[in-house]
Amino acid sequence: MTVLDEKTAKELLNNGRNHVVIPDFVTEIGDYAFEDCEELTSVVIPNSVRKIGKGAFRWCDHMISVVIPNSVEKIEDFAFINCAQLKSVIIPDSVTEIGEYVFHYCFELTSITVDKNNPRYDSRGDCNAIIETATNTLIKGCSNTIIPDTVTTIGKNAFENCDMTSVVIPNSVTKIEDYAFFCCQDLISIVIPDSVTQIGKAVFCGCPKISEESKKRLKELGYDFDGD
Repeated sequence: MTVLDEKTAKELLNNGRNHVVIPDFVTEIGDYAFEDCEELTSVVIPNSVRKIGKGAFRWCDHMISVVIPNSVEKIEDFAFINCAQLKSVIIPDSVTEIGEYVFHYCFELTSITVDKNNPRYDSRGDCNAIIETATNTLIKGCSNTIIPDTVTTIGKNAFENCDMTSVVIPNSVTKIEDYAFFCCQDLISIVIPDSVTQIGKAVFCGCPKISEESKKRLKELGYDFDGD
């Protein structure tokens, strides 16, 4: 196994300036390899890569595009966190493990697609989200997500910091996990059904614009705004 470490990653960046082509003998992009490479705008990952390590592209503020090849099996925690200008993500069918906070604080992310042949995750109905298929849990959404009426759980931090003004939660959802809509600062309207029986902590914390009508509805379901 050939791991691309931080030193080699920086050398590649120096040679390619803002664009990097990773050599096709690399099988793993190491932990924090490109962390804080603010000048990086795009990267080509070869079909030899099987794992993208923890925080591999963390704080690559100007990275606009990345193509994850159909060889990657694992994307570890924080891999693309704080890639503030990343606009779209395609998860290939080879990926069977996605860590925590992989695409969080990607403020420009508006398109999320999972290959239809992926055995573990999906983006059913072109919903612009990553759903864990077996549990029907939406684990990562974006401002353009439409929550499908087959989702039963909205996962922890799923919509954190998303630029959205309204959300419609379908009747299939029974559980909203901790921090699901944390710091959605422009969120005003929330349509939430009676099917929801569990609402985690700080789900709507940092959402100062929520309408009084939506707050009333959430309080009826047992959500404690004072607890935020």
